Amino acid sequence: MNLNADTFWQYSLEIYGRPAVSENALALQDHFKVNVNMLLLLCWCLQNGAVITLNQWQVLLAAIEETERKLIAHRRQRKRAKVARPEDASAYEALKKQELALELEQQEALTTMFNRLNVEYVSLSGVNGSIASFVNVFNLRQQPDAVSRITAVIKQL
Repeated sequence: MNLNADTFWQYSLEIYGRPAVSENALALQDHFKVNVNMLLLLCWCLQNGAVITLNQWQVLLAAIEETERKLIAHRRQRKRAKVARPEDASAYEALKKQELALELEQQEALTTMFNRLNVEYVSLSGVNGSIASFVNVFNLRQQPDAVSRITAVIKQL
């Protein structure tokens, strides 16, 4: 099954829009360096029965290295602008729009690589090795708070 970039973007906006998802996703990003787009891909996989192995998560991470560097730099710039010029809401909103465009660019890279992988699909509800592989690719096995936050996101599906 191919993953359409536009469909995944719409899916991501819907899932991320859930309060517990956005809160936990940002905490995972800020405190544990988890890529939110990959977290959203994990959610999509769980809902669609796609199983991504550790090696495949590593390939996906490599595919978004360049966009991740751009996003991290832009995020820093946006956060600095909010502190330096809190009265300039329009500049901050413009930076947020630019960041969304970068997120979309990253999702396109992610879906392109995902579609190149030989992903297995299972029909068993609740059984999906993608979760353990995801936890491992971000080195979170010894991070109970991170695992708890991932669990909280999954419960919102």
